[in-house]
Amino acid sequence: MKNELDYFFYPESIAIIGASSKRTSLSWQLVNNMINFGYEGKIFPVNPKAAAVHSIKAYRSIKEITDSIDLVIIMVPRDLVLPAVDDCGKMKIKAVIVITAGFKEVGSDGVTLENKLLEKIKKYKMRMVGPNCMGLINTNLQVRLNGTFVIGTPIHGGIGFVSQSGALGAAVLKTVQQNDIGLAQFISIGNKADVSGNTVLKYWKNNPDIKVITIYLESFIDPRRFMEITREITKSKPIIAIKAARTAAGMKAASSHTGALAGEDTVVDAIFEQGGVIRAISTDEMFNIAKGFDGAMLPMGNRLGILTNAGGPAILTVDEAEKAGLAIPELSQVTVSKLKEFAPPEASYNNPVDLLPSANAEMYGEATRLMLADDNIDSLIVIIGPPLMYDTVDIAAHICKAAENTSKTMTLVLMSQDELMTKFQKTIPKHPPTFKFPESGAMTIGKMLKYSQWQKQQVGNICKFDVDKKKINNIFRKQKQNGEFYLDYGDVYKILKGYGLPIIESEIAEDVKTSIEIAHKIKYPVVLKAIGKKLIHKTEVGGVIVDIRNDDELKAAENKIIGSLRLKDIESKLDGFLIQPYLQGGIETIMGVFKDPKAGHLLMFGTGGVMVEVIKDVKFRLIPINDIEAKELVKSIKSYKLLTGVRGKTSVDIDYIEENLLRLSQLIMDFPHIVEVDFNPFVFSPHREECKILDVRMKVVL
Repeated sequence: MKNELDYFFYPESIAIIGASSKRTSLSWQLVNNMINFGYEGKIFPVNPKAAAVHSIKAYRSIKEITDSIDLVIIMVPRDLVLPAVDDCGKMKIKAVIVITAGFKEVGSDGVTLENKLLEKIKKYKMRMVGPNCMGLINTNLQVRLNGTFVIGTPIHGGIGFVSQSGALGAAVLKTVQQNDIGLAQFISIGNKADVSGNTVLKYWKNNPDIKVITIYLESFIDPRRFMEITREITKSKPIIAIKAARTAAGMKAASSHTGALAGEDTVVDAIFEQGGVIRAISTDEMFNIAKGFDGAMLPMGNRLGILTNAGGPAILTVDEAEKAGLAIPELSQVTVSKLKEFAPPEASYNNPVDLLPSANAEMYGEATRLMLADDNIDSLIVIIGPPLMYDTVDIAAHICKAAENTSKTMTLVLMSQDELMTKFQKTIPKHPPTFKFPESGAMTIGKMLKYSQWQKQQVGNICKFDVDKKKINNIFRKQKQNGEFYLDYGDVYKILKGYGLPIIESEIAEDVKTSIEIAHKIKYPVVLKAIGKKLIHKTEVGGVIVDIRNDDELKAAENKIIGSLRLKDIESKLDGFLIQPYLQGGIETIMGVFKDPKAGHLLMFGTGGVMVEVIKDVKFRLIPINDIEAKELVKSIKSYKLLTGVRGKTSVDIDYIEENLLRLSQLIMDFPHIVEVDFNPFVFSPHREECKILDVRMKVVL
């Protein structure tokens, strides 16, 4: 059964409403691109004032065309777009691309017009790409469609590229040849009024022409849906994405540590990581990674071989390989012995293998064959610096011949030789992924290895724990406030107990006498904390004193806290004091929840304590998380090794960290009106009974 997007990418006939005979117009260039690229279908220019466009008969109206039309491209002035869509609707056209700009991107009038446009699209049961886009490309040899107005020559490959930015798409299309980027399909979705990035991703999932998907995003319509779609796709095809606005500030004036750390970029990271999406920081990086997936086998392991004719590039490759999680193993003695039979005596036979600048094509070819055959090697990067006396393309041809049947990951680096790329592509049309710099090759193999591990990762399970939902429902039912507010500590304590979250035993006192009685019951040493719904970060206002060892120290501590709050003119925010046992040892972590306006609830874990917003060693995941995601979340923080034990220290109970993340995830799923949670610090120790939440805040919206 034909997919509705097939009419866009595999049309047998195309009408261009607004096709112009003026060479300076975008519509003339679009038709020119279609002809020059060798489009295999019928072209119907529509122009009421021209008899022909590019020597092709033009029609005064689309209604004059008697042939069936699969796709219509609209390139008329903005005020004529809606009438053009009406004409298409009356002819039962199924697919339209509106290249015309001037819709929601220009303000309120444009928003109104775009809404009317979308109403018509739905009325006629069409699908629409755009408005404000630059078209699409399909390099399939039976289609050969370049339906854009950008000057450039797409080259055939397995990469699908969807872009929200027309300018970025144009820039990429102009450089695909010199950067050896093999496109299968490209689409500019513009304002994505109808066909969105998610629509295209789902279409490409089962499209055999697409080996790897690349996407440029400026915004998410539905972040959670994007994550769900990509998580399904990436188990069979890699997705590499750039998301604009990496430096966005934190969310609205967040009052919790978790909220302050949940900037837009951290939310995007969470969406990508849970969806298995590889995040790139630039278009160069995105397409370098995509080239690897398009032209090479996935790595079977992390062992990298390096073959070069210059030492400097090899050193750079080793450095980048280490950052990418790759190892540089020694070659087998058999390989080394065979290399010595033909390589110069001065060559380096350790990995990296340096054949020196005098290396010719035969040497490179034989060395490539030997290194790919070595059982100690999973992947190979071959670097060709500008040779002193030989033809680079001839050297590359011998390398490619030696590697053509390999099952290992193979990449080629042609350094400072951009002028040879066209000749290289024509001489060796089937070749490994080719890079300008060796670091790009190592980085790409590292990303491919990580992706192969993601593919093999099992699907996790959502865990369900026995909890006291009835008790928590009663707590919320009794609340007398409405809107957004922090819960009293006593209510928070009961909620955490009801969900098996190990809050430290604590009691509240409103006067010194009660404080002393509690301290005697708990037994010194104790911790004294100021509490109040409007007291946010207690440490910063002098509201926490630890290691109190007797009654006199307790009285002095209360007076000191009151004095500190008075100096800051916030004494009125004090509701009382919390007395807790003084817990020593363990590692301070933070666990929290924040509700993003678009993505929904996110769970955070990382290094905790008073410096959490300075250190920023935290990671986020969308809720709910499964058991495997909980495990990966714990491993993802920079200080994970501290949790596992360093310098003779015993590992904390990491299984218990994962369990508490899952319990907190379940709490939020059961009570989604909880919008912010901070467990900071949440101290973890080797023994489960010693792991405690020492401080907690919880905000709800009722």
